Amino acid sequence: MRNAKTLRALLFAAFFIVLSSGCSSSTADYRSYTSFNAAWPSNSPAKFTLTNLEGNYDVFIHLRNDNNYPFSNIFIIAEWEADAVLQSTDTLEYQMSSPEGKWLGTGFTEVKESKLYWKQRQRLHDSVRYTVRLRHALREIGQAQGIEELTGILAVGIAAEKRP
Repeated sequence: MRNAKTLRALLFAAFFIVLSSGCSSSTADYRSYTSFNAAWPSNSPAKFTLTNLEGNYDVFIHLRNDNNYPFSNIFIIAEWEADAVLQSTDTLEYQMSSPEGKWLGTGFTEVKESKLYWKQRQRLHDSVRYTVRLRHALREIGQAQGIEELTGILAVGIAAEKRP
């Protein structure tokens, strides 16, 4: 009887350790998020500062959305600065759902997180202060005015993962 309890406790502990390590998908040397209350305002870009990174990095945009997100894709304006000098401005489009309407990304609940490639093998120097600004650029079909409050986006983030 006591051996059975001990065995169950050991199995539970082993399961918990495997589950915990399996959920830790962070290999990023830098990761930061900006969360939103109910919507991502178009006039308020998410701003991130990357410092103390040396080497080649892949840079990703992370988006967390829920079922209130009304579109199957997203357009993002991404600005990259080095020491307060604008280096690039990219207009990016990412698919957020399959043609059948199933959310892409990972997550067990209605909240899904998408990890989106932005820059590959970006050379970073630890003496340089990098700034990233992200804002959405969505509008309804036939409308010239962009959407001011984008519902369903809960957070946006940036991550930098070192390349060998």
